[in-house]
Amino acid sequence: MSEKQFQEHVIALAHRLGWLVYHPFDSRRSAPGFPDLVLVRERTLFRELKSATGVLSPPQRTWLAALRTSGADADVWKPEHLMSGVIERELRGRGTK
Repeated sequence: MSEKQFQEHVIALAHRLGWLVYHPFDSRRSAPGFPDLVLVRERTLFRELKSATGVLSPPQRTWLAALRTSGADADVWKPEHLMSGVIERELRGRGTK
C-alpha cells in the first residue's frame, strides 16, 4: 500500500468516526517535518504516516519529540497499524499500540 493510499484510508476512517482532519495541501510550503495529519474530536492527535518501509526524517523526529514533550499525543502510523486495528482502536479511544 502506498503512503497516499494509506493516508486516504486513515482519513476516511477518521471521518466515519466523527473526527475533523487537517492535512496540508502542499507540504512544500509548510514547516519541514510537521506531521501529516492533525485529527481533532474530544482530543487532538498528531500523526505522521509512513509506508511499511518508510523512516522518519530528522525534522520529523524533531517535531514528534517536541509535540510529545509539550504533552501532545503525537505518533507514527504505518499500514500495519491499520490492518491490525490499532488505528481504529486509537480513533475510538480504546487503547494504543
